[in-house]
Amino acid sequence: MYYKKITFKKFLYLILILCLVFTGFSTYIRLHSPPNTKKVKCTPSSVSANTIIEDLQKNSPNKQHPRLLIKSQDFKRIKAQLNNDKNLMRWYKSLENESNKIILEPTVKYELPDGLRLLEVSQRVLNRIIILSLMYRLNGDEKYAERAWAELSTVSNNRKFPNWNPKHFLDTAEMTTAVAIGYDWLYDYLSFDQKKILREAIINKGLNPALKVYQGTANNNQISNYWKDIENNWNTVSNAGIALGALAIADESTKMEKLTGEIIGSSIASIKKSVAQYAPDGGLAEGPGYWNYATIYLTYFLSSLDSALGSDYCLSEMKGLKDTGYYPIYVEGPAGTFNVGDGSSQPIMNTPQLFWLSQKYKKHEFSDFSLRGNSPLNLIWYRSDRREVSKLQELPLDKSFVRNNTSLMTMRSSWNKDAIFIGLHGGDNQASHGDLDIGSFVLDALGVRWAIELGSDNYNLPGYFDMSSQRWNYYRKRSEGQNTLVINPGLGPDQNIKGKVNIEKIFSSPTQAYSVINMTNAYKNNAILIKRGMALVCSRSAVILQDELQLKGSSKVYWFMHSTADIEISNDKKTAILTNGNKRVFAHISSPKEGEFSIMTATPLATSPHPNGQLQNGGIKKLSIVLNAVNKTKISVSFIPDINNNRELPKEWPNPGKLDTWGKAHILTN
Repeated sequence: MYYKKITFKKFLYLILILCLVFTGFSTYIRLHSPPNTKKVKCTPSSVSANTIIEDLQKNSPNKQHPRLLIKSQDFKRIKAQLNNDKNLMRWYKSLENESNKIILEPTVKYELPDGLRLLEVSQRVLNRIIILSLMYRLNGDEKYAERAWAELSTVSNNRKFPNWNPKHFLDTAEMTTAVAIGYDWLYDYLSFDQKKILREAIINKGLNPALKVYQGTANNNQISNYWKDIENNWNTVSNAGIALGALAIADESTKMEKLTGEIIGSSIASIKKSVAQYAPDGGLAEGPGYWNYATIYLTYFLSSLDSALGSDYCLSEMKGLKDTGYYPIYVEGPAGTFNVGDGSSQPIMNTPQLFWLSQKYKKHEFSDFSLRGNSPLNLIWYRSDRREVSKLQELPLDKSFVRNNTSLMTMRSSWNKDAIFIGLHGGDNQASHGDLDIGSFVLDALGVRWAIELGSDNYNLPGYFDMSSQRWNYYRKRSEGQNTLVINPGLGPDQNIKGKVNIEKIFSSPTQAYSVINMTNAYKNNAILIKRGMALVCSRSAVILQDELQLKGSSKVYWFMHSTADIEISNDKKTAILTNGNKRVFAHISSPKEGEFSIMTATPLATSPHPNGQLQNGGIKKLSIVLNAVNKTKISVSFIPDINNNRELPKEWPNPGKLDTWGKAHILTN
């Protein structure tokens, strides 16, 4: 009995010692192990209202303003650097001039010029408020704050502005942004009563209509509600604008915290849909103009989440955003942008968001591109201490954007203003603001755009945005209004309206580059196989555009290229001389043997719809090739700029091989 008792005690001691050893060892391992660096998966859609308000109170305590886009210390930094940086000095002088002009102008009026949109008024107010409020913050002269208040009080007045036109919600979103920035940047200047007026306007004219959309109770006849679930610029602009309104006034009361927390959380969940469209490489299907519109609002949103809450809840880590600054750089040629769909070919001069993107993602070439602009927002997102680690001139000459609803590639001979620049578009015919433009291309050389995209028509034309039928009655939206092929045209759409085309092959070397797309899906009613390749060859001094067609039956095929140049056709009709002033580009058909150039007007074919009201495209010619009774053919056209201005036709033309041989470097021409 005694022996057993002693053994039991020893057993208990042993267990105790083992527990102590295990605890000590576990503590040692925990203290000396490296931290867990595995990233937590981003789930911005799950951010709660309580989290948002808690983060606001931590990062912007005691109703701290400004908090939108910028904080008070940033204004101090800008003022300290104004006299030591030539870019800041230039932009400040422009800001001052614009501010003094606005002071002399009357305040806006509630106007819907087309019966639908207040958008122009909202955008004018936003521009004025940014300029005047920024000038006040940097200069301190209250005359700028007073003029800003005059604008803000006008749009907040229920008699003068009964609403911010939620039927066209972009108008509401942009006006909410304007009043939010005015409220935030002028917070220390505004009286208690003035702030109350602006808060009530933001809530009643901005946040409450948006809340109905988020909660699914909005009547679409009174409040446009589809933006919450779509993927284009409407989603980005509407969510961002409303979120800025909520961030500006979020901590003014407990009741307001509940409303604004829900609004901001809902906007984060919704905006993921449009942000996802930047994947995988930063391109957007809507084209460079709408890229600029959507991305400036996305930058308002992300920068304000950062400055007000200290976090953007992983939105900025979504795929494609870190590279999206390359999109405007590469889709712009020496003579304009590659303006797919409803876009304009005019260069985008003001891209202040690139300064923010440059800082966020350490891409200094974005800043270099944006330096030419003159936006007042340059002053807040530019950094004078930026490190010059890369230059635009050092970037690769070619780039593709491969998402199937974007799907384009641009190539150039250099980054100089007289360089050859070409772009080939695949894409998705159902893309927002898209055309039936699969296969369309642009061509710049000698500082001139020779192959142009016509761009938009009147947005108020009947059924203009009806992507199922009516849109495709208008010349500028049809394939015949693009630089692509038309096969067996009639009254119906001249490409598959649901056609989607990816880039099939790309290649880039110091001496040549090319892109090949398979366009069969765009012409599925007529085609067995259609491919188009575009190449920059002969040490990047000449361009080849080549189509290979295998059709289901004997067909009529049109090859079109729109141009503002004067065009002269050679006697054998194999060569065209395009002239703009004293500059020339030569075009030549090397295949098929029966191929001949002709000049057509930029008007609908006889077999096409002729709706009233569409633009007439005066002064635009259409270099054309028309082939009859085609079953299988290769259409190969080369372009050579008259670089030396010697007026003589080239003695040799590129003689390209078949597209399936283009996968091998340096054998593009036989």
